Amino acid sequence: MRARRTARYLFAAAVTAAVLAIAACGSEPSGGGSSGQNLVIGSVVNDMTNPYLATMAKAEQAAAAKYGMTIHVLSGNANGSISISQQVSDIEQLISQHVSLILVTPSDPKAIVPAITQANEAGIPVIAVNTNVDKGAKVVTFVGANDYAYGVAEGRLTAKALNGKGNVALLLGVLGDSPEVLRTEGIKSVLAKYPHIHILSSQTDNWINSQCISDVQDLLSKDRGSLDAVVAEGPEIYAGAEYAASHGGGDIKFIAGDYSKEVEAALKKKVLYGTVDQDPGQQGTLGVQYAHDWLTGHKSEVPRPQKYTPLPLITQSNVDRYHATWSS
Repeated sequence: MRARRTARYLFAAAVTAAVLAIAACGSEPSGGGSSGQNLVIGSVVNDMTNPYLATMAKAEQAAAAKYGMTIHVLSGNANGSISISQQVSDIEQLISQHVSLILVTPSDPKAIVPAITQANEAGIPVIAVNTNVDKGAKVVTFVGANDYAYGVAEGRLTAKALNGKGNVALLLGVLGDSPEVLRTEGIKSVLAKYPHIHILSSQTDNWINSQCISDVQDLLSKDRGSLDAVVAEGPEIYAGAEYAASHGGGDIKFIAGDYSKEVEAALKKKVLYGTVDQDPGQQGTLGVQYAHDWLTGHKSEVPRPQKYTPLPLITQSNVDRYHATWSS
C-alpha cells in the first residue's frame, strides 16, 4: 500500500521486475502476432511508483508480447520524484534508438510538447496514453479517460449522496497535472448547480495514501461537525475513509476516483459511498493495440483523435458486479 512511501517503492520494484520479464517474452515471436515481428516500440510513463500507472505499463508489456513486438518501458522518475526533464530525456533516448512508435504518459502535457515534436520530425509516430498532450505536438491518437467527464461523474455521485444539500471538502491530486485540473473543473461544474451544496475547503493528497490520511485527519479536526462529504480524485481516499470510520467520522460520505482492490473492499465495508472507475489495464492494452494497427497497415482501425475509455460508476449497491484487478 502507499500508506508508507517505502512500500510504494517496493511495489514499483516488483512491477518493474515483472515488466522486464514480459519484455523478454515480447522479443520472441508469438502466435497470432506475426505481423508485429521485428517491431520495437517505446513507452514513457511519468511515474512508475504510482500503482495505477505501473499496472498500465505492465498491460502494455503484455499486449506487446501478444502482438509479437518488443517494447521498452522507461520511467519518468528521477531521484525518487516525477521529472519532466527525465521524460524528455527518455523520449530523446527512444528517438536515438529509432523505435517504430512511442507511447507517452506525460506528467506535464505542455512541457512534453518539444520532445514529441522531435519525435514527429524524426518520423516516429506518438500515441498519448492516460494523459493527453497539449496542442503543438502531433499525436496519432489519445487513449484514456475524459478527465472532465470523470470529474462530472464524481460531482453527480456527490450530489446524489447528499440529496442535493451539504458541505463538501475536495482532495485534489497533483496540482497542475492534467487529470487534476480537468477533474476539478468537472466536479465544480456539477456542484455549482446545487445552491445548497457548499465547498468548504480544497486540499491536495498528491495521490499518496499517507497524505490522504493526513488530510482527512486535518478535516476531522477542523470540520467534523459541519462536513458532510469528501470528494477525492483518486483511489487513495479508501485509506482516509477507513481512518474516518474508526475515528468518529463514519457519517461522512466519501467519494473516490478509480477502482482498486482496496476501493472495492472499502465499498463492501460501506466506508466509501462510490467511485468512478477507469481501467489501467484497458488503457495500456489499447495503446499497444493501436500502435500495432498503425504500424501494420491498419491505420483505419485506430480511432482518432481520441479513444475515451468507459467510466462506470460503482457504488455500495452494485459493487458485487465489479471485480477490481489492481492494487493501490
